[in-house]
Amino acid sequence: MGTPAWLSGYEELVERALKGALGQQSFPLYRLMEYQLGWRDEHGAAQERAAPRLYGALCLLACGGLGGPAERAVPAAVALELVYQFLQAHADLQEGSQERYQRPTLWWVSGPAQAINVGDGLHTLARLALMRLTEQGVPEHQVVRSLQTLDAACLRTCEGVHQGLVYQERLDISPDQYERTARASTGALVGCALELGAQAAEAPAGTGETLRAAGEDLGVAFQVQEDIQGLWGAPLSGKPRGSETLVKKKGYPVVYALEHAPLAQKRELGALFFKRVLEPVDLERLTALLEGLGARAAAQLAAEEHLRRALLRLEGIFVVEDCRRDLERTGRWLALRDN
Repeated sequence: MGTPAWLSGYEELVERALKGALGQQSFPLYRLMEYQLGWRDEHGAAQERAAPRLYGALCLLACGGLGGPAERAVPAAVALELVYQFLQAHADLQEGSQERYQRPTLWWVSGPAQAINVGDGLHTLARLALMRLTEQGVPEHQVVRSLQTLDAACLRTCEGVHQGLVYQERLDISPDQYERTARASTGALVGCALELGAQAAEAPAGTGETLRAAGEDLGVAFQVQEDIQGLWGAPLSGKPRGSETLVKKKGYPVVYALEHAPLAQKRELGALFFKRVLEPVDLERLTALLEGLGARAAAQLAAEEHLRRALLRLEGIFVVEDCRRDLERTGRWLALRDN
C-alpha cells in the first residue's frame, strides 16, 4: 500500500533533506547507510526507495498544523527517519529477518557486525541532524530540549523492544501487557514525531505533551493493525507475511486468543508456539485458529478504540484546519488502513 497523497509532499521534503544529511561522503560506510535507507540495491546500484517516511511526515504535519512553517521542522523530521532506520537495522538482526520491502535486509547483505555499525552510525547522524534546528532559527535551549525528547523516545523504544523479545518465549501475555509494550516499542516514536513538530512550531506549553500522548495512542493502534496485516495482509514495515509470527512474536490477535480461547484451543496454540521452529504450514493453521476465535475482528476493534482515544486528545489542538484533517486521515490510514 502506497503512501496517501496528502502525505506525499511532506515525504518529499524529508527525502531531499535526508539525502543532504548524508552529504557527498565517499567512505564505504555511507553506501551501506544508503542501502538501509532504500536508495541502493544489494549490488550498489541506485534505486527508488520503497519505504514510507512516516515519522518525518508526521513531524512536519504537526508543525504546520500548529501554525509553524513545516520547513522549520525538517531537521527534526530527518532525525526521526534516521532513528527509525537505526532501530530497523538492529531489529532485522535481532529477529533474523532476511527480507524487507522485497529485498534482502542489511545484515543479510553485509553481515551482522556491519549492520550493527551502520545502525549506530545512523543514530549518531540523527542527533547531528537535529542540531541543525539552529539553522532554522530555533533557539539553542529549544534544540537541547528536542534532543532530550528524541533520546527519551529512543530509550523507551528500546525498553519496548526488550519486553517484546522477552515475550517471544512466553505465552502468559495479557492485552494490558501487550498495550504497554506497543506503547513503548511503536508509540514512543510516533509520539516523539508529533511532539518534535510542536516544539519546532513553538507551540504553547503543554501542547507537545498532549501530542505525545495522542501519538502513543495512535502508535498502539498502528501496531495492532500491523499485527493484523502481518498475518492477513501487507504490513507497512515491508516484512513478508507471517515472518514475525514465525519467530514467535505475538501480535494482538495471538494475545487476544491466548486470553479468551477455550482450553482446547489454548492448548493447540501453546503446542504451536512451543515448537522449536515454526513452519509455513503452522502459520496457516494459526491464522485459521485465530479467525475461528474472532481474534482478527477483536484486533480491528482494538485498533479502532486506540485511534478514538488519539483523536479525542487532538480535539482543539490544531490551528490550521487542513493539517488537522490530514492528521486525522493519517491516523485512520495507520490504524485502519482506511484511505
